[in-house]
Amino acid sequence: MARIAPLAGAVAADIVRYLTVCVVMLGFGTIMGFRVETGFLPAVAAVALAIGFGLSFCWISVWVGMIVRTSGAVQGVMFLLIFPLSFGSPVFVQSDTLPGWLQAFVHVNPITPLVNTIRGLLIGGPVASPLWQTLAWMAGLLVVFVPLALRAYSRRA
Repeated sequence: MARIAPLAGAVAADIVRYLTVCVVMLGFGTIMGFRVETGFLPAVAAVALAIGFGLSFCWISVWVGMIVRTSGAVQGVMFLLIFPLSFGSPVFVQSDTLPGWLQAFVHVNPITPLVNTIRGLLIGGPVASPLWQTLAWMAGLLVVFVPLALRAYSRRA
């Protein structure tokens, strides 16, 4: 078995998990009345972007998993990271309705361009600028955390 197989298997499982979450969310959204207003291909692009961003972001979890001792610690560390990123973004409310100090955080949050791109792809609106920002965040996450995770894995294995 290749040394990288456990790491690659975990990342592949994440891809399946992300696809399942996207299908369930879009399915329940459709049941509740949400309609994709832009067509099938933009919806597929939105799902692919969400999965790609999730895959880029999962390398943080892989790295944390290599440096902490228990799965509970990984969950705790990742919760502390994901909670402010999720709630300090325009996922739930428009950013212009937030207090000024929180708007400053929202504008530098990597989730913000992702949300704006997916909204644009699903219900219409600007896509190009937030897409480039999202792709830049994805590339940055991969450039930083893939080598860190692989280095920590090689030390542990």
